Amino acid sequence: MSKNQGFKKFINMLAFVGIVAIAVVLLLRMVLGDIIKVDSSVINAIGLIAECIAYAVTAVYAFYFVYARHNPAYMITYVVAVILIIVLLVV
Repeated sequence: MSKNQGFKKFINMLAFVGIVAIAVVLLLRMVLGDIIKVDSSVINAIGLIAECIAYAVTAVYAFYFVYARHNPAYMITYVVAVILIIVLLVV
């Protein structure tokens, strides 16, 4: 198996973990927040981690799309978008 295949399998697994984590967080927020009226910082932290995983997976796949195009406009737009996501996530 080539290194590229191993990396793709890792990213696919990471995408799976991210989507399951987001589903669990949304379910917990609904059950604990809306029904039981509990606001948990642990649930919010897990949600933030799940969102970061989703952003990272999306950024990696978007990079492969941009890299295949060999167009500077795509690359500049991609870099600006990733920087905006990072900055706005930290703030």
